[in-house]
Amino acid sequence: MRAKYFFLLLILNLISCKKSSIFTEIDASFKSLDDVFIAEFKNQPKQVEKNTELTLEAKEAKTGHFGTLLSLDVWEFADDAQAKQGYETLAGAERQNAPREYDQTKAGEYRYTFVRSTGIAGEIFTAKKILFRILGENKDTIREYLVASKLGRIR
Repeated sequence: MRAKYFFLLLILNLISCKKSSIFTEIDASFKSLDDVFIAEFKNQPKQVEKNTELTLEAKEAKTGHFGTLLSLDVWEFADDAQAKQGYETLAGAERQNAPREYDQTKAGEYRYTFVRSTGIAGEIFTAKKILFRILGENKDTIREYLVASKLGRIR
């Protein structure tokens, strides 16, 4: 009987230690690109402006900053195919920078996560005709923002 309890306790501990992952999804109430920028993140107010530096020929492009903690670029395209083409452009540029760590997924959504040699972490992902690039001081900062902005949820 003791062995059963020990085995059950061991399994519960292993389950509780499982590392959480992030699943990104767009909130259905998302009306404009401005809605993805929360008012404040880690006591840093948002500064949002039109992205004129890297438009990727999108219908609309915005960039936002929360001090030096995090920056978020968002592009809205006419269709999914253009968003995926923009994704390939951004991911290709990051690959040329030889990141020290990266992961790429192209199932359902396009997603590229990386850590630059400088230690800056980033994610590039698509959701329908919207393209996102988020850069933060580390992976945890990005994860916290995705959850706080309701762009992502932990599973």
